[in-house]
Amino acid sequence: MTGRELREKLIYIGMEKELRQLVIDEKMAKPEEVAVMTAYDVCDLVVEQYAVVYAETEEIGLVRKDRLDEYNAMVKCISR
Repeated sequence: MTGRELREKLIYIGMEKELRQLVIDEKMAKPEEVAVMTAYDVCDLVVEQYAVVYAETEEIGLVRKDRLDEYNAMVKCISR
C-alpha cells in the first residue's frame, strides 16, 4: 500500500492524529518536523516501515515490515 492509499483510508481526524503520534513514538521524525508535514508525508513515512494488514472503516491494522513473517505465521484466514 502506498502512502496515498493509506491517507485515503483515514476518514477520521483521530486516525491521522494517531499516525502522527506513531511517527513520533517510533522516532521516524522529530515532533517539530511532524507538526509541519502533510498527512500524505506522514503516511509515506508510515508505509516505509509498516504494512497495512487490514483497513476497516474505523480501524486500520499495521504491522512492522520486519515482523510481518511472524504475523503471517500466527494469522489463519478463513474465507468462503
